[in-house]
Amino acid sequence: MRPGPLAALWWTGLRRNLAMTASVIVTITICLAMLGAGLLLRAQVHTIDRYLLGQLEVVIDLTDAITPAQRSTLEADLHADPAITAVRYESKQQVFDRFRRDFRGSPDVVAGVAPEDLPAALRLTLADPRTSGDVVVTYTGLDGVEAVRDQRALLAPLYRFLDAFTIGAFTLAAVQALASFALIYTMIRISAHGRRRETAIMRLVGASNGTIRAPFVLESAVAGVVGGLCAAGLLVAAKVLLVDGQFTRQSTFPLFDWSAVWESAAAVLAVGLFAAAAMASLALRRHLRV
Repeated sequence: MRPGPLAALWWTGLRRNLAMTASVIVTITICLAMLGAGLLLRAQVHTIDRYLLGQLEVVIDLTDAITPAQRSTLEADLHADPAITAVRYESKQQVFDRFRRDFRGSPDVVAGVAPEDLPAALRLTLADPRTSGDVVVTYTGLDGVEAVRDQRALLAPLYRFLDAFTIGAFTLAAVQALASFALIYTMIRISAHGRRRETAIMRLVGASNGTIRAPFVLESAVAGVVGGLCAAGLLVAAKVLLVDGQFTRQSTFPLFDWSAVWESAAAVLAVGLFAAAAMASLALRRHLRV
């Protein structure tokens, strides 16, 4: 079908179902905004992970009864381990100084601890911090070792928190997708019913099924694109107002950059276009029999 007649049929359907089309756009916007939020949360998890991978260490707490021979043997084993790139010894005083620095905001906690209360330690830098679990298992229980602490494991609650929000966003997006499909299905049926005379005439003159379906699919696809643009605008607004406006004051972790926003915006636009068109085509194939 030529672009002119196709656009005319699309405009006719839009005028007849303006309220329904607006409802579809709002629902698609919410669905795609939830999808985009989930993608941005995943980008934030990856940003934190990349930032921390080069900084996290495995710490081996030494017992007070460790002998020089045991310590020498342990350090030799650590230096020979290909998974470990550096080994640094910290005395009780150095461990206490670190503890006092980390808890400088809680003087009551620091006041109740003395250097003798804390164990000396070996701090390990790993070639790949993702293998920290294997290092912990290997050196736990050796002579002179009190405990092996994986600093990456300390962040597990943060990762669980972000993952829970991500799953929640994707779940809401899925629920909204079902609502979008129901509205698109209803919109297509109403539009097809209102244009049944034009459809019958097109069949009589030999129009193909693709030609008959095209205006309906275009109507749904445009609604998907508009919803995608609105969702992309919400993602940009969230980056400007929340991430760069409110959360940027925290200095604990870096925040995702604009490239993650543009990638998420492109994803929601693509999903809005192709999913809406596919929903319309499916609805036509199943229920209109054209």
